[in-house]
Amino acid sequence: MSDRVAVVLCNLGGPDSLQAVRPFLFNLFSDPDIFRLPLGWLTQRPFATLIAWRRALEAAKGYAAIGGKSPILEYTRAQAKALQRALESSGKFDVHVCMRYWHPLTSEVVAMLKKKNYARVILLPLYPQYSVTTSGSAYNEFQRQCQRQHYQPSVALVRQWYDQPDYQGAIVEMLRAELKKFPDPDPARIELLFSAHGLPRKIVDAGDPYERQIRATFDAVRAELNWPHVTLCYQSRVGPLEWLRPYTDDVIRAKAAAGAKQMLVYPIAFVSDHVETLYELGITYAELARKCGIAHYRVVPALNSHPRFIAALKSLVLNSVVQP
Repeated sequence: MSDRVAVVLCNLGGPDSLQAVRPFLFNLFSDPDIFRLPLGWLTQRPFATLIAWRRALEAAKGYAAIGGKSPILEYTRAQAKALQRALESSGKFDVHVCMRYWHPLTSEVVAMLKKKNYARVILLPLYPQYSVTTSGSAYNEFQRQCQRQHYQPSVALVRQWYDQPDYQGAIVEMLRAELKKFPDPDPARIELLFSAHGLPRKIVDAGDPYERQIRATFDAVRAELNWPHVTLCYQSRVGPLEWLRPYTDDVIRAKAAAGAKQMLVYPIAFVSDHVETLYELGITYAELARKCGIAHYRVVPALNSHPRFIAALKSLVLNSVVQP
């Protein structure tokens, strides 16, 4: 067995072409950790096929607007390379990338890890706040694939890291840098929105800690900033279910109606730019803000390869090394 430790950065994944949008959506809607159907072994695939077909055209518009594909793989690979460099003096680590719903898929990554004979794996989902629909799904699929491929490494899961100091410090640095780009950079004259990916209320009510951990991240960063006008809201809802509130688009309308002219939006649940940050926040909601009368609307980039964020990932890895 290899004496090196495999660090696996897990992310959502995204289509690498417009032709990949429908199969990507099929993989997403096939996930039993998100969509729990009666007789799932019988109904999951037909459900995923139907919903992917219905949503593919609209979803493709978003990807077309940001270059014809998702950039999440490139950003995640850049994070992996930066983390590999950061870990070089701290031990024998190899950093790999694994995507939940598009390539490199978990099955492919597990096959590679088995071939390279890693005995120890640190599974590091790039979701600071834990949810069964994100980190939980990534871990479950990793374990399923290990079982199917008869591979039994020692696996350490980094379950959540919303309170990691360098992670929160990187957010503060990004916000302060963007503040300077406004015509009037007085925080008292800028509405600051922390927009998190939404989640159906029923999942939270069933015990999922996501909302609580999002709130804890929000409270910690807000206390550090001391910004007068700050709101936590949620984006990316789909379907008829009640999702976490308030919704980001409703908050934009309300702030505009109250007279806001400058607005800064931070994607608090995202660490890599992709369609939710670049298209939903950066294009769709920017147009909404303009129509509502907000003259200056900006979206803070995700952390991507921010040095303090990479330092946070390094700390998480070193704190999670599995002893032989």
